[in-house]
Parts: sequence; structure tokens; C-alpha cells
Amino acid sequence: MLIGAIDGGGTKVLAAVMTAAGTLVARRQAAVPTADIPAYFRRCAELLATCAQEAGVAVHALDGVGMNIPGMVTPDGHVLGSPSAGWGAFHARPLLADALALPGERLFFENDINACALAEQRFGGAGDNFIWITISTGNGGAVVANGSLVRGSGGCAGEFGHLKVERDAPYPCGCGGVGCLEAHASGVAIARRAVEAGLPAGTDAKRCEELARHGNSAALSVYEQTGVYLGRALAIAANLLNPAHAFIGGGASKALDLMLPSLQQTLAQEALPQCGHLAVTRTRLGYEAAVMGAAAVCLTGLTRPRTRR
Repeated sequence: MLIGAIDGGGTKVLAAVMTAAGTLVARRQAAVPTADIPAYFRRCAELLATCAQEAGVAVHALDGVGMNIPGMVTPDGHVLGSPSAGWGAFHARPLLADALALPGERLFFENDINACALAEQRFGGAGDNFIWITISTGNGGAVVANGSLVRGSGGCAGEFGHLKVERDAPYPCGCGGVGCLEAHASGVAIARRAVEAGLPAGTDAKRCEELARHGNSAALSVYEQTGVYLGRALAIAANLLNPAHAFIGGGASKALDLMLPSLQQTLAQEALPQCGHLAVTRTRLGYEAAVMGAAAVCLTGLTRPRTRR
């Protein structure tokens, strides 16, 4: 079995052809602007078609295609909104179906972080009670409880990025609120706060990490405060959900060790003692977590009972 996997991020797209065991056969990555939504999906299709060609198969020969959406979405592709991508509501399935020339019933969609959680469960042995949070362009989240992904009544559960973690000096968030985790602890927010802390203009989260590892006090303080924000969000999650594990992914998660002391201290201060025993580690799937998530979405969709019409 060969399946298509598309990780549709807010700034880049990663497409791959994979086996059911999660082995990458071919992969492609490119920066894809989100402003033109139909063009975005056409570019996703082009990348996947190139992967299929490299794998020696035609796109129509793939058993199915899973796609991550950087926002709130239903499994059949109704996008409810994406603050990080600047998207409102639209239907993704016909856009991708037309671009790939594939029937819609072979296409499956999921929020990008829900997809990562499914991959952690399927390919990483994550267990039955955990949360997954990304530190990337934004801060997304997912919840797995008693072995099942929690979607909520409208498919919007797990939006940890919009928990309020700063009230004294809240920063505006793309969702329209203020003080959200995403406005203070995303990769974009880390870069903004690094410059505010006196680091050179243009310093991004990666450069801030490099400076912190060389002992720069301003960079270290940025990651210390980021740990506080993450600890506040995790304390809320611990009290509400009592998960056993929190997996942290995304590009900026490479600096998790710099955040852990303040994160764990904040978690211990703000979570109930009975709920605060939460293991916090980076994802076991590394950089490929999201594209493996898209594969997990496809495999889950292919095994889901079809509704007869």
C-alpha cells in the first residue's frame, strides 16, 4: 500500500509518498504562500505528483491521500478557519480533488496538530492519554483521551494556542483576542520578543536559540519566559484533562531544554498536585511528525466505516 501525505503548513508545505508502516518513499518541501487559497492547493498537488513520480507510481494509483490543515477543519475538509494562515471558512476537499484529479472519498483531512497526535499514537507508541503541542509559526494542540482523539462538538477541541497566558502585558493574537499562548510562545512570538529584548532586528527563533546556547542573557531570558507561558498552558491542560504525557513538536521545540526549567516550575506552581505529574518531552517522531501525521490521517480514514447513502 502506498499513500499520499501532505503537511499543509502556514508557511511551507511538505508532501510525501509513504507506506502504511510510515516509511517515507519520496518527499518534497517548498515554501507556499497562503494568500491565494486555490493556488495553495494546486501547489500542494504538484508537490505530491512529483513525489508519486519519484516513487514510480501515478497519483491516481495511491490508495488515498491525507492532508493536514493549519487550522480548524472537519475530516471531510470543511475548513472552519485558520488564524496562522489567514484563512476563513471554505471547503478544501473539492480544491484538492480537482488539483489531484482524484475522487473526494479518497481524500482525508485533519487539523495539523491532531494529525501529529494520531501519528504519535500510531507510529510513536504514545499511549492512550496525552496532549500534543507545537511551537512553530503558531501554537496548535491536540488531545487524546482514553485512546481517542478529542474533537469537541464543533471539531475545534485542543486549541491550546488560544489559552490566555498573559494578562499584565497581553499581545494581540491573529484570532482577534489578546494574551493567547500563540501571541507569546509561538516561533513568531519568540522572534518578536527577542527583538524587544534587545537582540538585533531580524533575529528569528532559530537565531535566538543559537545565541542562548552561547550564553546570551537576553536570548536566555526570552526562552525562560517562553517556558513560563508554556507552563501556564500545560497547567490548565493538566487540571482539565489529567494527561500522562505532553509531546512538544515544531521547529522551535529544539530549544525545549532551554524552556524546561521555567516550564516545569510554572507547571508545579499552577497545576493541582494530583494532576501535575505530567511528563513533558519532545515528540518521538522528530521533524517528520507532521507528514507522518498526514499519513496517519489517511490510514485512519481508509479504515473508518463508510456511511452508505
